[in-house]
Amino acid sequence: MKKLFTLDTISKKLLFILMSVAFISSSIVTVAFGTYELSSAKGEQIESLNSLSNMMSPNIATALIFEDLEAIQELIKPILTRTDVISAIVTNRTGDIVAKTNSHMLSDNVKHAVEVKKQLTIDGNNVGELVIYANNSYINNRIDFYVKFIISLTLLSFAVSLIISLLLRRRFLSPILYLAQTANDITKSNDYSLRAEQLSNDEVGELTVCFNDMLYTIEQREHALENQVKTRTQELENANSELHRYAYQDGLTDLPNRRFFYEEIQTLISNDNTSFALIFLDLDGFKDVNDSLGHDYGDLLLHHVANRLKACIKDEDIIARLGGDEFTLILKNANQTIAVKVADKIKQALLKPIQLKEETVCVTASIGITLYPEHGSTVEKLVKRADQAMYLSKKKGRNRYEFFSYSIEEKATEKRKLIEEIKLGLKESQFELYYQPIFSVDGKSITKAEALIRWNHPQKGLIGPNEFIPMAEKNGLISDIGRWVKSQAIQDCTLFNKISKRLIQVSVNTSPLEIDRSGEWVEQWIQASEQFNLPGHSVLIEVTENTLMGTDSEIKRQLKRLSEFQIDVAIDDFGVGYSSLAYLQRLDIDILKIDRSFIKDIEKNDNSIALVRAIITMAHNLNVEVVAEGVEKQEQYMLLKQMQCDYIQGYYFSKPVSKKVFVSEFIEE
Repeated sequence: MKKLFTLDTISKKLLFILMSVAFISSSIVTVAFGTYELSSAKGEQIESLNSLSNMMSPNIATALIFEDLEAIQELIKPILTRTDVISAIVTNRTGDIVAKTNSHMLSDNVKHAVEVKKQLTIDGNNVGELVIYANNSYINNRIDFYVKFIISLTLLSFAVSLIISLLLRRRFLSPILYLAQTANDITKSNDYSLRAEQLSNDEVGELTVCFNDMLYTIEQREHALENQVKTRTQELENANSELHRYAYQDGLTDLPNRRFFYEEIQTLISNDNTSFALIFLDLDGFKDVNDSLGHDYGDLLLHHVANRLKACIKDEDIIARLGGDEFTLILKNANQTIAVKVADKIKQALLKPIQLKEETVCVTASIGITLYPEHGSTVEKLVKRADQAMYLSKKKGRNRYEFFSYSIEEKATEKRKLIEEIKLGLKESQFELYYQPIFSVDGKSITKAEALIRWNHPQKGLIGPNEFIPMAEKNGLISDIGRWVKSQAIQDCTLFNKISKRLIQVSVNTSPLEIDRSGEWVEQWIQASEQFNLPGHSVLIEVTENTLMGTDSEIKRQLKRLSEFQIDVAIDDFGVGYSSLAYLQRLDIDILKIDRSFIKDIEKNDNSIALVRAIITMAHNLNVEVVAEGVEKQEQYMLLKQMQCDYIQGYYFSKPVSKKVFVSEFIEE
């Protein structure tokens, strides 16, 4: 029922509008007609009562003159025969009531009654007044009649309006309803090729034409959109393929990349009863090609190497480039024998020269091999251990292959542990400087001492520098150690010279990695010396020959600046490097320290005697003093003394000792 009266269709809305118009029109007509009839009925009643009073007034006036009250009463009684009259009153000229008659419908409240007054006159003389009161019954009867008439008329007009509305709706709404039905069919079917038939030439017909034009536009746009979607879908598929290629393929060599490699090896590990060999390969000499010929040649080299590596494996095997000059090979269902054969193939393939444009280059490879599951059950372990084996190949001379062994991992673990322990040692002040006295050639006076670092390891005890300094240099810790040595040596030097009668010069070894070409290391020494107000020539910086083989102007400027602040420089391990006499002549060098390799067999090797003699003579001619290192025997000392060597250092006189021992035994207070 609720849905029946819901205006949810245009038919219902149009019917509602037409019926509303009919209702409003009928209401307006009814109200106007009723108002008119009410006014007319009231006027007719008053006019009728006036006529009655005019007709009876002469007789009542005559009776009133003769004061015949009974006659007056009899005259006014017939007035009550009218159903609407409720009372009639006759008064004399003084206003006194002389006669009165009332209807049984008279009520005390005559306030709303119709009142008609008639003056009673005879010959122009007023003798009294006739007053008639009437109710609204006459009007009500008329209203009842007209209400029934209007209701009947309204119902008839409603019925006629409904019939006309239904006919008009069918006539005028059929094109709109047809158009709506067509739109509904198109919506359900999504078939924009459907068209609506034009059923009229009015606005609805124009709407149909516009609707069809809109359908045509939508159809064209749909076709265009479909084509565009197809194009975009194809582009997305192509882009997805490109992204997949970029995600899993190396752009330089077209080999699978690191991501593909790790996913593939993880897939293999996830399979049961599988075995494979993993080969980790790093090119030897690739950096030299990049540095000498440029990165374009390096890229070409990688591309050629990739092609040669492909020829060394089967179709089912996988080769990938991890980055830089690192390649990995996964040999499926391979054992150690197969892995060796492939490694030999790779070595032979790379031995052949490679033509890069107009250049010919030769490279080799260091190869590390792990086997699954023997050498690890996870991707991380297999890759790490293959990498460790590869670095062992490099360490053993390159152009070779090595299988992983657990001893390699143990050494790597020890190395990593040592690095962490060095860091902890610096933090917890576990390092200490020992001092080895340097004697004058007479063997009596001590004016110099070399600072030598020692590590008071909590578990291993006292450790010499050869066991941790190379590791510190390789892992970026030498600068921290160098800063600590420099600071401690300067503080100790300050102490030595404070309590000693003569000047004690402390020599400090400086790693080549600490020396920068900008000269910052020089400024650090100068600032530290000034901070502690050290005496001149109380510090001797020991550097190796190769360290000074830089640009002449840079090295010369830096050494000259040290000399200006009375900081001496010594060439340590002289004779094992590449310095020339001409080169030494241009530098501000104060001391040469002859390497111990020339001293160890000097007493029985004439060539060593000749070489050492030549070094001492050359140094003296350049006004440079000489220290002989590693003197352990009296015969060595006597020979050096004969050659007029300036200073002697070695176990023959003293081993390196702690600062406390050095102060107590070798400094003359």
